[in-house]
Amino acid sequence: MLNQFQIAGLVTHLFVLLLGVGGLAGIVPLARGRRAGLGLVLMAVAMTIVVLEPRFHFGIAGVGIYVGGFLTGLWLLLGPERRS
Repeated sequence: MLNQFQIAGLVTHLFVLLLGVGGLAGIVPLARGRRAGLGLVLMAVAMTIVVLEPRFHFGIAGVGIYVGGFLTGLWLLLGPERRS
């Protein structure tokens, strides 16, 4: 059974995931467009791993996915834009 903090974390990151998918689909107007949408999706997935880790014990694979996904998502969301 998930505790109240895990449930709150999952609901919060579900909202971030929906914003990201909306940005990828062009439904939600994000400042950096689809790039920001992909970043939000990666960050939401990474944070979901952190929330569920105590229950499923992902181990080193979970740590790698979390760090890689979160940092890549953050870079897509906030990193420098390409100039055309």
